[in-house]
Amino acid sequence: MSAPIQLHPDNPRYFLYKDKPLVLITATEHYGAVINRNFDYIAYLDDAAEKRQTLSRCFLLFRELQVFDPSTQVKPLNPHSPCKPLPGEYVSPFVRSGPGFATDGYPKFDLEQWNPEYFERLHGFLRAAQERDVIIELTLFSSTYSDAVWGLNPLNIQNNVNGIGDIPWQDYISGRDEALTERQMAYVSKVVEEVNGYDNFYFEVCNEPFTTRAGMEPETEFALQAEVDGWQEAVRAQIRAAERGLPKKHLIFQVPVENWRTDTALEQILGEASVDAVNLHDYQQLTYKGQILAPLSRFMQRDLRLARIRHLWAAVHDSGKPFVFDEDNTATSSLDEESWIVHRKRAWATVCSGGHYNMIDFSVQVGGQEAGTPASQAMIRSWMKNLSAFIHGVDFVRMGPDAELVTETPSNTIAIALSRPGQAYVIYVADQREVDDPSLGQPCQGRLAFALPAGGYTARLYSPAEGTYQERTVELAGGDGEIDLEPFTHDIVVQIEVNG
Repeated sequence: MSAPIQLHPDNPRYFLYKDKPLVLITATEHYGAVINRNFDYIAYLDDAAEKRQTLSRCFLLFRELQVFDPSTQVKPLNPHSPCKPLPGEYVSPFVRSGPGFATDGYPKFDLEQWNPEYFERLHGFLRAAQERDVIIELTLFSSTYSDAVWGLNPLNIQNNVNGIGDIPWQDYISGRDEALTERQMAYVSKVVEEVNGYDNFYFEVCNEPFTTRAGMEPETEFALQAEVDGWQEAVRAQIRAAERGLPKKHLIFQVPVENWRTDTALEQILGEASVDAVNLHDYQQLTYKGQILAPLSRFMQRDLRLARIRHLWAAVHDSGKPFVFDEDNTATSSLDEESWIVHRKRAWATVCSGGHYNMIDFSVQVGGQEAGTPASQAMIRSWMKNLSAFIHGVDFVRMGPDAELVTETPSNTIAIALSRPGQAYVIYVADQREVDDPSLGQPCQGRLAFALPAGGYTARLYSPAEGTYQERTVELAGGDGEIDLEPFTHDIVVQIEVNG
């Protein structure tokens, strides 16, 4: 029997799939491949496979606010998304049987009746992805963020015939409502049973488990955080219980409980045996062993902050678990070259720090744009292919982040390195000037200095934008070494390997 994706036995910060080491890398669509009937997931997955993207994130229940809600004055945060299906095109796990109508004008859901179309679509998506070696993150739940978004959820009392979900939106993932929690766990068990036969997925408990209410006192906030932690633990236990009698066992990923202004200690979930990997989002402020890990960006503000990325993955490396930059939203809505370059740099910085990377590619849309636009094909989607091809061409399992390797970089640059001392090195050199720096775009050049163990080495230079090596090579001896980097724009990779 084939085995699902698993932690790599030699380096559990990475994964093993079909007996090959794996880094998760993607510019994914916005998570609506299954719930949006109009989304052509075959066209999307064909392109993802061609671009060597190894991951796609999939929301199984959550539905985004589609349009401005004048009654609540709530505006959609994301400008366009496959996770915003038209009301009549939303495919839910539950049958829309009525009587009565939900808030979107279509029949109410019956939470006791599973929807055959939904599970046929889920099976089709997973099957097609497995045929193309694309790993799927199956996200079971999400925060509902506001009354307007909660008002779209089948588990809201306004939308079902079962009288379930008469709660404020903040209690959706708290476990406070026994009847609601019971329905949530039934849904978890159903999904687990349906998908057990596939190898190419893992579960994420909950996207962005927000808990904050306006004006909440810190002690009250901490208490609610503990409730959400307990609820997530219960979901993990439900997954394990449902899989107990099934042939295959799958990984479980979890996002730390999020509080906008509160440090969240990563040790809390790292110590949980049933949490196989940690998902991080760009704006989270976390702590690890008393060390503050600053947010990796502000939401959709085009922050580069490469030093923060390097620092975070170096800090958590000793945990021995995978850390996935699971949603980088710093510049996703802009859809221009400057913004895509920000994401190219952040993707390379993450992977060369020992992490895994996912950004949302808003160029991917329903209705014939499932492979993006010509511009995104030429840029961000091809750049992600270059990154995936490169990293899967080196022995990354035996490498680790090396903050001491590089001793000098050209002006305005940062160096982020993976190394297997005495054997192989990957040094990502990037212009770290932020987008508001008027000098950004001017070429970088100069001395890259480092120290190598005794031996003979050959260095090659690789372009993240072009996906090609330069013709010239540089021969190096052990000890203090250097390479004079000729003018380059934005970023370059130095790959060093021992001779023989």
